[in-house]
Amino acid sequence: MLLAGPARPAGARRRPRLPAAPTEITAISPLARGASVLVGPAATVDAVASAMDGAPLAHVAAHGSFRADNPLFSALELADGPLTVYDLERLRTPPARVVLSACDSGLSAVRPGDELMGFTAALLGLGTRTLIAPVVPVPAEVTTPLMVDLHRRLGEGQPPAVALAGARAAHVDAGDAEFAAGVGFLCFGA
Repeated sequence: MLLAGPARPAGARRRPRLPAAPTEITAISPLARGASVLVGPAATVDAVASAMDGAPLAHVAAHGSFRADNPLFSALELADGPLTVYDLERLRTPPARVVLSACDSGLSAVRPGDELMGFTAALLGLGTRTLIAPVVPVPAEVTTPLMVDLHRRLGEGQPPAVALAGARAAHVDAGDAEFAAGVGFLCFGA
């Protein structure tokens, strides 16, 4: 299992666009026995891609951007720059399950030739069995508790779709209006 929380190094020119990512990773870490945890300057494109290669489960908390004009340049912002769909296509063995806690990372677009492109299409096409990702911008304040609940349920042996549905229902039932209004995580694959 891989958990990667990006943050720009202290000397970097740009600030992280998702300062809550390390908090999310810290909250999930106890649920991920034996996980490789990459946070801050350690969460580089090469390190994350290397840790994802062949992992049973990869969780990436990052700022995400979807490029409708060229979905292969859709990106997750890591410590040293963007992890793009192209970077994932270099993996020898994709992770079996992937959780992308990043805005719009579940989006895909149909390009000329009727080819579906984006993180979802790339990962499933490479052999990832399950991808959980949002198809809308997601507020960090409600994403962290949702991700903790999701991983707790996965750790109990619940199938990914059931775990996501249960986590979402728990937050909606708790009366979290912001969650109900804006978090659009979907489960793709089996």
